[in-house]
Amino acid sequence: MTHEEIHKRIQQAATHAAPDQLDAILSACEEQKGTVISMKNNSNKRRWIAPLSAAAALAIVAGSIFGISRFQQASAADSVVTLDINPSIALSVNNKETVTTATPLNDDAKDIMGGMELEGTNLETAVNAIIGACLQKGYLDELENAILVSVENADADTATQLQNELTTTISGAFQSGAILTQTVTVDDDLAQLAQQYNISAGKASLIQEVIAQDSTLTFESLAPLSMSEISLIASSRNLTTTGVSQTGTTSDQAYIGQDAALQAACDHAGIATSDVQGLSTEFGWSKGVMVYELDFCSGGTEYEYDINATDGSVVKNEQEPCDHTWHTSSGNTGAQGNTTFIGESAATTAALSHAKVDQSAAQSLTVKLDEDDGVTYYEIEFCSAGVEYDYEINATTGDVVKFEQDTCDHYAHRSASNNSTNQNQNQGTSTGSYIGYDAALQAACKHAGVDASQVSRLENELDHDDGVARYEISFHVGNMEYEYEINATNGQVLKYESERDD
Repeated sequence: MTHEEIHKRIQQAATHAAPDQLDAILSACEEQKGTVISMKNNSNKRRWIAPLSAAAALAIVAGSIFGISRFQQASAADSVVTLDINPSIALSVNNKETVTTATPLNDDAKDIMGGMELEGTNLETAVNAIIGACLQKGYLDELENAILVSVENADADTATQLQNELTTTISGAFQSGAILTQTVTVDDDLAQLAQQYNISAGKASLIQEVIAQDSTLTFESLAPLSMSEISLIASSRNLTTTGVSQTGTTSDQAYIGQDAALQAACDHAGIATSDVQGLSTEFGWSKGVMVYELDFCSGGTEYEYDINATDGSVVKNEQEPCDHTWHTSSGNTGAQGNTTFIGESAATTAALSHAKVDQSAAQSLTVKLDEDDGVTYYEIEFCSAGVEYDYEINATTGDVVKFEQDTCDHYAHRSASNNSTNQNQNQGTSTGSYIGYDAALQAACKHAGVDASQVSRLENELDHDDGVARYEISFHVGNMEYEYEINATNGQVLKYESERDD
């Protein structure tokens, strides 16, 4: 056996390294020793030849094992880098950023890697080759442009460095790309999930984060999608992914656009787009295609549509009575027709005046805009001195449509001394000098970065906490729900929360 053949045998042994490979290495050494010449009556030489032969064999074995160790160190994976477009490819990389193995994770990846020999190339060369093949075969273009780069490495600094290097490499090869990068830690559960759906662990990790924030999405529906499709669905629903950095913008130019989708839905429903109220639009996946999911009301009916995002056809539609109401601030045109509403402050003043209650004495006050039998009114509730007041104030004229009084359960068990304490605490900051409900709503909307005219399902309550009077406001804009506490005296934001409304 030649030296080259021995080296190949040792390399093969190293590649399949296990404790029982020692016999194979020894066998290779025995073959290399050749024929042993027998010596007559030379017992003295025999005494030292045997130890010398053993020593030589051990030396060869030791040298072989040393060579194996060096080979293993050179080829051992230091990081695993995964590229997800729709082709998903995993690259094992040693500490010199040389690719040791390249594994296609789905059929599209096998198509891309056909004939490629990436093992032994540096990482930058391998990534450029993959991006070039994806561009050539149509998996990447200006319309389908999102790429997910996931790095698995125990050292956070090394992982971040690789992410930055790969972003630079991919940006150079594909300048129109939206590049998402993340560091992943793969446990048994994540590995099993990735294997079950024939995707990378990085893509599985990202999907887990997305569906955790939106219960209407499922792993089964997202797993087959391209990264561009997943990215558009997540961004349209304001879903966040911690630890994911993005360079560039995911393109939606392959689709007809929200305005065209709404027009298609209204044409199907037989209504005008100008009559639409409370519109919510999101990307989704239905019956094998990307869709615009639209939810809106018109004429007391709520419509839900799935519109094919590519050709505008109706994929799904449902109708039911609309139980939502929409608020418009004072001075703006109301949601119903061209009627101008008086505003919450004026309606509240009308109710308090009728009840002969000063605004500073009103507790747990809520204001809602509602409609009944074609009449829009403000529904106002508050407590004062142990009495609960319920009012319906005509939203156009300010007339008292209905009122009721009852014992206020919330304050029935408060002691007289407690009430006295609260009144004393409120002096100086709550003697009729509150900013009003409309101003409080405007302060909340300004902080949230939304237009007050787009607010729906508004609840506005005046309350006291730790001696401070505050407006507790909750409302919806699109598919987001906001909750605010606004200082009733100076309009300062005391507390706020926002979340997606499922």
